[in-house]
Amino acid sequence: MMSRKKQTERLQRFCEYIARKTERLEEYSRRYSLARGVVFFTILAFGYFTSGAINDYLYVLGLLVGIVGFLYLADRHQKVHKAIEKLGHLKEIKQQHIARLELDWEKIPKRRYDKDVKDHPFANDLDIVGNYSLHHLVDSSLYEGGSEKLLSWLMNEIPVKEDILLRQKLIRELIPLQAFRDKLSTIGRYTQSHTSEKDWTEDRMLAWLRQPEQTGYKLPLLVLSLLSVSTLITAAFAWTGIVPVIVPLISLLLYLSYYKLKSDMIAGLFEAAYQMEKMLGRFRGLLAHVEDFKVSNKENLQKLLEVYQSAETKPSVYLKKVKKLISAASLQANQVLWPLVNLVLPWDMYYSMKMEKLKKELEPRLAEWLDTFYELEALNSLANFGALHLEYTFPELTNNSSVLFEAKELGHPLIPVHQKVANDFKVEEGKDLFLITGSNMAGKSTFLRTVGINLCLAYAGAPVNATSLNTNLFRVFTSINVKDSLEGGLSHFYAEVRRLRTLLNKLGNEEEFPLFYFVDEIFKGTNNRERFQGSTAFLKEIAGNNGVGMVSTHDLELATLEKEIPELSNRHFAETIEHGRMSFEYKIKEGPCPTTNALKIMKMEGLPVE
Repeated sequence: MMSRKKQTERLQRFCEYIARKTERLEEYSRRYSLARGVVFFTILAFGYFTSGAINDYLYVLGLLVGIVGFLYLADRHQKVHKAIEKLGHLKEIKQQHIARLELDWEKIPKRRYDKDVKDHPFANDLDIVGNYSLHHLVDSSLYEGGSEKLLSWLMNEIPVKEDILLRQKLIRELIPLQAFRDKLSTIGRYTQSHTSEKDWTEDRMLAWLRQPEQTGYKLPLLVLSLLSVSTLITAAFAWTGIVPVIVPLISLLLYLSYYKLKSDMIAGLFEAAYQMEKMLGRFRGLLAHVEDFKVSNKENLQKLLEVYQSAETKPSVYLKKVKKLISAASLQANQVLWPLVNLVLPWDMYYSMKMEKLKKELEPRLAEWLDTFYELEALNSLANFGALHLEYTFPELTNNSSVLFEAKELGHPLIPVHQKVANDFKVEEGKDLFLITGSNMAGKSTFLRTVGINLCLAYAGAPVNATSLNTNLFRVFTSINVKDSLEGGLSHFYAEVRRLRTLLNKLGNEEEFPLFYFVDEIFKGTNNRERFQGSTAFLKEIAGNNGVGMVSTHDLELATLEKEIPELSNRHFAETIEHGRMSFEYKIKEGPCPTTNALKIMKMEGLPVE
């Protein structure tokens, strides 16, 4: 297995390769620029000096050859520019891979998330969302839909075993397909870089497609067609003098008046056609890449991509049909031809009717393509995460009645590798409440988060930061980073009390899965005597309920409850002091913590200690 250092070096070498290739293409670009300039001025010189001096046919032929040569060079030059731009995006992808490996947060793209998660069972406490979070680290999606799909998996409150196992299979199949993922991301970045703020989003396009179908086109089209035919026939008769000129003019006036009366039926045709063409143009490259990708020996991925690759639903079939219609509907862009055509034919009315029928046909297809694409993006994010952390492992979901959770070398994915300390941890039936004691900074809170965040990864279908992890399915709940609320007038203590009340309610609910809950520094917002009394009562209340609990505390006196509560086990983190310096192992050990360090820390920092 490739080490983290070697993986980083490999990515850096690839970035250097891209840089060298870009330099060669930039040299080609300069040559094409020079060649275009030479050809352009040659055409001008040829046109000026040979005008009237050579045969007209040779003159025209020479100009055509020069123009064709110039257009060819322009096309080649544009392709070189496009290749340079795409290589730049690919290099950026690889650099971001390195940033994710090294937890260089400033170089990992951030996605704004405005929803309040303070009432979510675990998202805030386990750093699932926001800056420097698990979602920030893992999410490599380009589109909002893909990012939200990933987040919904990481924040899912009720795990579904079938869904998790399917995502595991898909991610396993996607991990080796680095080139497929990188190309998809490169195409996406390229198309996004050529998108303007005025372009419709995918959601707006779907909303437009889902508008109720407008009907009633047949009668206006029939009337307009009859008036159009009448105008053309009477105009021909007027040309030959059979009827007066006033007759076709009256027919034309009636045609235009009726067209004006029904103008609301064609309102927005050009804008909708233009936006549809732009959006499908943006997605054409992405959809084509997925449609053309040959999947072999990967039955789950093949099934996922079936919507793009089956003959009945493949995007290219629909995109050709859409392009033809949109090209016709976009005639409004031609301010010379458009009024002339509509002057004699109900062109816009006809294509408005066709557009309404297209909306009905395209909406379910586009919705399915986009939804599957967003799922693919979310899966690719987790596959990138797995590919960058080959030392991680996929958890095994069990239904074990004796060992509920067992992890080997469990670590926290948001801690740099040189600072990370891994732990083994096991939960057995009947001993499923853990009181974790330890000194300040010894690692209690981090360990609670370590177990919790790996459960979130496991239930998302992703690999976890462990050499092995076997776990039953649980609901997850935390009371770790409880904050006071100035807005709600809540003190820290009262906010914690309310959070723990919610925990008791969830433990009392009759749910399919037990609760795995984490409580950090229980009742730290009150005095020693009341904290001890409240903690004692709370631990006795939650013991033996439908859940597994990990509760950390500074109160060493609570460790004596192991004799009173059969389900409770003591665990601790300790520190050592050598030569006036404090060091921590960050290793969880059995039993209560034998030492404290608050006074030592005060003394080391020069504070008075009695």
